[in-house]
Amino acid sequence: LAVGRISRDPSLDLGHRLDYVILQEECETPRALVRFIDFGKLSSAFIGPLNPGFCEVATHLGENWNKAIFSWMCINYKLDSTIRHPAFARTLPSPTQVLFTIMKYFKWAHVGIIASNEDIWMYTAKELATMLRNHGLPVGIVTSVHKGEKGIEDTWNKIKEVNDIKIILLCMHSVLIGGQEQAALLTKALEMGLADGRYIFVPYDTLLYSLPYQNNSFSVFDNDSKLQEAYDAVLTITLESGERTFYDAFREAKESGEIIRDLEATEVSPLFGTIYDAIYFMAMAMDSARRKGVRASGANIAEHTKNFSFPGFSHWVETDSCGKGLNNYVILDTDGHGNQLFPTHLLDMSSGSVLSLGQAIHFPSKVPPKPDSSCWFDPDVLCTEG
Repeated sequence: LAVGRISRDPSLDLGHRLDYVILQEECETPRALVRFIDFGKLSSAFIGPLNPGFCEVATHLGENWNKAIFSWMCINYKLDSTIRHPAFARTLPSPTQVLFTIMKYFKWAHVGIIASNEDIWMYTAKELATMLRNHGLPVGIVTSVHKGEKGIEDTWNKIKEVNDIKIILLCMHSVLIGGQEQAALLTKALEMGLADGRYIFVPYDTLLYSLPYQNNSFSVFDNDSKLQEAYDAVLTITLESGERTFYDAFREAKESGEIIRDLEATEVSPLFGTIYDAIYFMAMAMDSARRKGVRASGANIAEHTKNFSFPGFSHWVETDSCGKGLNNYVILDTDGHGNQLFPTHLLDMSSGSVLSLGQAIHFPSKVPPKPDSSCWFDPDVLCTEG
């Protein structure tokens, strides 16, 4: 869809015909890396990789091949150094920066991270912990979910042993788009009395796409009062979609005959929109480089991602004068009963500020977890006991 639209876009002058090849990324990180090495001759630029575990090595390879890498999944902040990594560009704001800004606003510093036991999510959790620790935050535990009901119970027992945790990041597929593991994890937390408001659960993967919440009910909550109640302890952070939701944009593309697959919008992961935007983002960079008369090398394309503004799949995509994404995010909450999510706060990425939208967060115990000392968020102050 993206490549088709780019080729028909009169505002873009790429000087090349754009085509794509889908490169199958192995699930296990070492094998994915070995496979990536074979991709060097297959394409002129990369959208990916999906596994944060080998982002840095993939970026080094891309530089060596003189090919740009456009990624929404990579976490490592070192990749943002244009001097060290001139061929790397983010197509979304850094997920850790989004989390850090929100944690600072609520003063929740002590973190626990639970990952699905798939390689991609375990590496996501590991990289995320490293990044948050680099920000000076105390990450008390990083663990993965063990198989079966007993395994899930063991995971929560491990979390209980760690003092002071306020926020638990869930690195796995969101229950809102079919993540069964997250559903089982949250239901077990409720049964063990851990969804009583002592912790705030934050799904990680919704940071990577625009979850359609306006005028949308989530059928996963229907006839499941336990999951409804458990989700009251969850705050969902996702890309703000603007006037149209992902579902609206998908239906429009289907009605216009651009998408011919017989799929309902609700059967498609909103990650579709993120991938579409990443491909368009790359085309915008190629166009910008060409207009400035520079050769379309990897570093030159990645360098020309500044001061963008273009219509993405379901919302505007913008970057600042450094090439950083300015997409806004919303915090969504439920009331513990219904099947809808409501926006409570907006994260304005241009100013790095969190703004209340006038709807209070509904906490399970009516009050939020006790805030941590603000010293955790001050890079010039050392936190001492108490």
